[in-house]
Amino acid sequence: MDEAVAYSTLALTVTLAVSRPRVGLRGIRVTPGAAALFGVMLLLLSGLLGVSDMLASARLQWRPIVTLVSIMVMTGVVQEVGAFERVAQRIEVYARRTSPQRAFSAMFALSLLTPALLNNDAAILLLTPLSVTLSRRLYPGQPKVTEAFAFAVFLAPGVAPFVISNPMNMIVAQFAGVGFNAYAFVMVPISLMGAALTFVVLRLVYARTLREAVRSDVAVTIRPAHVAERPVVALLVIVFGAYPVMSWLGGPIWVVSAAGAVLAYVLARAWAVAPTKRLISHVSPDILVFLWGVFLVVVGLKHVGVIDRLAAFYDRAPVGSAKEIAEVGLVSAFGSAVVDNHPMALLNMLALQNHGSSRALLAALVGGDIGPRLLPIGSLAGLLWMHLLRREGVHISIGKFVRLGTLTVIPALAVSLLMLWLSP
Repeated sequence: MDEAVAYSTLALTVTLAVSRPRVGLRGIRVTPGAAALFGVMLLLLSGLLGVSDMLASARLQWRPIVTLVSIMVMTGVVQEVGAFERVAQRIEVYARRTSPQRAFSAMFALSLLTPALLNNDAAILLLTPLSVTLSRRLYPGQPKVTEAFAFAVFLAPGVAPFVISNPMNMIVAQFAGVGFNAYAFVMVPISLMGAALTFVVLRLVYARTLREAVRSDVAVTIRPAHVAERPVVALLVIVFGAYPVMSWLGGPIWVVSAAGAVLAYVLARAWAVAPTKRLISHVSPDILVFLWGVFLVVVGLKHVGVIDRLAAFYDRAPVGSAKEIAEVGLVSAFGSAVVDNHPMALLNMLALQNHGSSRALLAALVGGDIGPRLLPIGSLAGLLWMHLLRREGVHISIGKFVRLGTLTVIPALAVSLLMLWLSP
């Protein structure tokens, strides 16, 4: 009976988070955070969760959540000074001097860099509407070009090169004791190789579309920079440079993020970038609640033996072997595509905690970062991307999503796991 409750709670939580139905007479939409809270409530009522589980979750997650909140604040300040819009304008100017292929390459590069420095969800939120607007200004009446630019935004990130690049990677790395530098040493080369393969696939798929794209002659003017733009962007670069230094010194990176958020807020207030209420609005409580709640839903699965069975499956392969890396990566990738990468990452984290191999845990993160390309349900970023595109009048069919996702997942996952196995 307990197993049925645990499994059905996970299924219901993910279904509600993905479908976001409207409920009640007023048609209030269920958000991912509300779905996670509902799942937690069901497990508390069933007795599968207790106060000790909630306290343990808080002790584990507060540092990654502080880091994530701080990054949201810094991202919001950068957005408020108009830095991303000015980058888009510069890309447009560049595109009008060159070819559609180079414009696409510039969009892909921006979509690779932004989530690496901030995080994937923030990048999707910022760059998806930007890519649609940019492609429509450059190539009006050519929806295939807009589609190509949109997929560049979603598919460019791939494997998170830094722990800060993906909220769930922060939690897993914190739990496993994998530092910023140790993670980056292994994952940066893997991320770059995966991005290169994805770029090649997208250029081949959209070769004719980009070759035949007709550029408009609308003039573009780069608007003057906000007086706070340079200080804010400089702060972001300094904060990012401080992460590896703090990790090398053995200190916590959440302190760097928190200090950066405080300084970003001070700069924003000093130059009247935006009122405090607007700056705070860039912090998404719903995402934070979802991360906390889905962890507790997975703890409910642990209490009915799911984690033990997954751990037993992984233990069949020798530690550090190619078989272990392949099994963990493949299970993580396809599991993430089906049940969302957040609960899958947590399942793997708990299953591998006594495995004695950080490489196996990194394989789980590689699969969890790449697997969501197969189905929109695979990540909150994918669902957010689809929602933002629909709001802009761009419709991506599930079939197209799966076909293009498969073309990028197979080579990227195979090469990434191979590089991980060969890494020192």
